[in-house]
Amino acid sequence: MKIVLDTNVLINGFRDEYSYEKKIIDAVIAGELEAYANRQTLRENKLISRQLINNVDYEKQLNNLFAQINWVQNRRQIRVVSDPEDNKILESAVEAKADYLITSDNALLNLQKYQEVRIVNPSEFWVKYKDEGLDLWKQWANFIKNNK
Repeated sequence: MKIVLDTNVLINGFRDEYSYEKKIIDAVIAGELEAYANRQTLRENKLISRQLINNVDYEKQLNNLFAQINWVQNRRQIRVVSDPEDNKILESAVEAKADYLITSDNALLNLQKYQEVRIVNPSEFWVKYKDEGLDLWKQWANFIKNNK
């Protein structure tokens, strides 16, 4: 499943080890979800996380997350919401052909969907992911496949 994470998801994941945001981050690190970002957004995420996060363990986890991010090049500009940064995140989701853009930003959430990208908050994503995604049989099959 392809996703794009808004910066607020990364920051909120730091605040609560048991949050939906942290579960999503852990799933990306584990290779269960494919995360995408453009280079500029990823650079900004790294800068913001360094400024706001003062926890060595979480910084290591974020670096593991950043290493898992698939690069996408935004080839066209989208101007759907007023904040240019929000539009860049949306551009990345469209270019990546992401299934979901995960955010806590109300301007993006109000769209609900843009082209084929569903825009959801972290808790809504987690519920849908668990329903659509890795049920116990799929987890078992992935375990067998990865341990051959």
